[in-house]
Amino acid sequence: MVEKKLLKSYISDEKLWGLDDFSTAKPRAARTQTAGKKPVKSSVARPATALKNAAGSSSNKSSELDKLLAKNKNCHKCPLGKSRLNFVFGVGNPDAELMFVGEGPGFDEDHKGEPFVGRAGQLLNKIIAAMGLAREDVYIANITKCHPMIDPSNPDKRGNDRPPTGEEMAGCMPILEEQMNIIRPRVLCALGSTAAKGLLKTDEAIGKLRGNIFDFTTVSSSGAAKMKLVPTYHPAALLRNPALKKICWEDIRLVMKLLKDK
Repeated sequence: MVEKKLLKSYISDEKLWGLDDFSTAKPRAARTQTAGKKPVKSSVARPATALKNAAGSSSNKSSELDKLLAKNKNCHKCPLGKSRLNFVFGVGNPDAELMFVGEGPGFDEDHKGEPFVGRAGQLLNKIIAAMGLAREDVYIANITKCHPMIDPSNPDKRGNDRPPTGEEMAGCMPILEEQMNIIRPRVLCALGSTAAKGLLKTDEAIGKLRGNIFDFTTVSSSGAAKMKLVPTYHPAALLRNPALKKICWEDIRLVMKLLKDK
């Protein structure tokens, strides 16, 4: 009931999660993909209201992220670097306990140099708000740092987006994992099939991956960090198919449960 009231206060106009029958929804239990561990259920008593930051660590983490950006912002290791307008590094709280990872930057992101600033980004902001958080509380990045285009010669054309290839994702993965290792979020939320497959190195469909919790460990030059990973649908998919919104909310509740549990 608390969740329902919170959701209504933020998104009553659009009924983002299909609130008419929200109270009757029965989320399936999640499976943690590690042998010997009990599954985490998707029901939660209340939404997360804040993320706890590590005292005194913000400046150090910000500095490390700045160094990582400076080191890689002129990257041309793959063809994406030749056609991009901006290197879309990431944005948010360097002490975030929650990090969202989407697919490659699109038209709006390439032009502004920031992830999730188009229509899908506006919906992501509402999802974050429905969790009781603000965009500034979390960290947001993409599986690639440059805009994958159908026609690389025309970056000013809308509708020129495409999913990144496996090779392109592999090229950017060391940068992303360095980010994760610096930020060390407790929970990763992979937004969409491309991000989930790239992070988990699987060909499984997002419909099979979502609803589960995966143990994820970064592998970077600065060490390793362990975190939980929850895949769900990309906000753009929710815009195309509103029926997925309630399913996505089940996954977001898993994220909230993980953030609440210590």
